[in-house]
Amino acid sequence: MDTSDTGTEYLPDCWEDDERMGYLFSGFRENRQVNPRDWDNKMKFWSELVLKYGQTQRTLLFSMEDLTQRFKRKGVVPQCIGAVIKEMNRKGQMVREEDLKVGTTWLSWGVDTFVRRPWRWTSAAFFQQTNEPPTGNFVSSELLKEFGEALLKRHHEAVHCDSTDHVVEYSAFKKKCSDLCKDDASFDLILIHLQKRKQVLITTDDNTKIIKFASRGQKAVTPVTSVELGTLRLKHTINSMQLTIEKLSRAIEQEDKETRQYLRKGKKNSAKSALKRKKMAQKKLSSTESMLDALRQLQEKLESVESDKMVLDAYRYGAKALKKTFDDNGLTPESVDDTISDVQEVMEMCNEIDDTMVRGNKSIDETVSFGAEIDQDLLEQELESLISGDFDVSMATTPSKSTEERKSMAKDTSGTMLDLPDVPLESPTDLDSSFQKDSIPKSEMAL
Repeated sequence: MDTSDTGTEYLPDCWEDDERMGYLFSGFRENRQVNPRDWDNKMKFWSELVLKYGQTQRTLLFSMEDLTQRFKRKGVVPQCIGAVIKEMNRKGQMVREEDLKVGTTWLSWGVDTFVRRPWRWTSAAFFQQTNEPPTGNFVSSELLKEFGEALLKRHHEAVHCDSTDHVVEYSAFKKKCSDLCKDDASFDLILIHLQKRKQVLITTDDNTKIIKFASRGQKAVTPVTSVELGTLRLKHTINSMQLTIEKLSRAIEQEDKETRQYLRKGKKNSAKSALKRKKMAQKKLSSTESMLDALRQLQEKLESVESDKMVLDAYRYGAKALKKTFDDNGLTPESVDDTISDVQEVMEMCNEIDDTMVRGNKSIDETVSFGAEIDQDLLEQELESLISGDFDVSMATTPSKSTEERKSMAKDTSGTMLDLPDVPLESPTDLDSSFQKDSIPKSEMAL
């Protein structure tokens, strides 16, 4: 919401166009059906201008006389403001101020204004029965909603403790919202609107008007409790004591100044009296500051109750959630103990199986020797040869067989030498060449 107030910032760009504004300043046709588009565009222009004026001037109240003078241009006033107010009222965009303030007390607002006599009915019915120009003040329902949201936001931004800060003094809060509402009447109308929405409650305490706001997310405000009233009185006392301390501090400074002045003038008795007043003020200041510290500590304790409750609720909900998680997953001390015992038994069984396997392998190794027929010395020699890089270990270590030995091996089982040809000394290639020469006739060779 624009809260600037520069005087005429609500005026449109076409305000200096004489031809355009001459048309807009003229009255409406009595019969809209003659040119409905032209009629609607003109009504739209003035309706939006009226709302913009209310936004920039921070007011909810409009009257035909005030708007006519506000939109006066070069000595000419618009002739259509009355028709604009009537049409906005007919559409529910405007409502008479007295129709909102039917009740005579703050406590009767909700019943008289919003139950017995809804906003739009009385004034709209009045305009349908007469052609007289509208009189009195009117309220924009659109701006009322906009200003109400801004006022609620202002309050919620100032809340530090949700359990103690929603009850405020009427006068103090109105002063805090002076930049939102230009006049007291608009401020009261906003409170009426918020009470209709059940966002605020207006009451009195010791002839002091107080406002209670609904907290964020709360659908409706609750009645003021004795605790809230006590907290509000405590805050009021603290504020009063702060003002007293400031006043005493200024008095001490003044008495000290007068004491020095009297001494310079040689007025010893006057200086003594001023000094005595200074000492008394200092004593009272010290006592007031002590009481103020005690009250502030009490206020902090009250505000900390909400934090303590939040922590306690968090513990409670966390414990319930953790317990439910344990129950859903079957986690109990007994089940955990049984599971650990089962695991221990299984591990012991595994160890026993491993021990049995080791003993069985050792017994098998002792019973069956897989390397009995292998010369261990030859194995060692071959291993050393592999390490040194000599891979023809078998040729070097295996003794060669003589021709006689091979012949003896060629005997059959009966001891008779087998009639086998001698092993050729030439290679297969040389034998093939020699064979080819022997098969060619000598006459062909001579050719």
